Amino acid sequence: MRIAITATHGAGKTEFAKALAKAINGTYIHDIVREEAIPKGFKFNEDTPPEVQLWLTMRQWELETLTSEPWVADKCLFDYLVYGNVLIKDEEIMRMIERVVENSTRYDFVFYFPAEFPMEEDGFRSKALQPIVDVEYKKYLEGRGIKYIPLTGTVEERVNQALGHIRK
Repeated sequence: MRIAITATHGAGKTEFAKALAKAINGTYIHDIVREEAIPKGFKFNEDTPPEVQLWLTMRQWELETLTSEPWVADKCLFDYLVYGNVLIKDEEIMRMIERVVENSTRYDFVFYFPAEFPMEEDGFRSKALQPIVDVEYKKYLEGRGIKYIPLTGTVEERVNQALGHIRK
């Protein structure tokens, strides 16, 4: 089973993904931006270089391809295409990212979180960008006909909602 969490930054993906992975005895695929890219000194949000967006996409692809199932991805391939569409003006790189995403996304469940809570300041995520990405994410999912399940509430409430869908 492959579970993708989709949402703008600051919507609560990380704690949920960890809790859901534990609940299904699966693997948690970490947030590569936070755990790999930021420590390397890459710039993000409005300053994300196109090459970094491509690297992020390919690293996510690698993790999703090589991780044994079941898994829950804190971010998923859709993230890098949605953020790229908002931030990256290099059409050639965006075509490559789109090709990877369109040819590689095979999720059993796609859970979407609306941005329903105030975002915590952490020094690298943009509050101004959060609502823009939230709108673009829903447009992308709906425009591509991607079946997604909205989850709301606390981490525990979201996990219980997700388990209800998984166990059907």
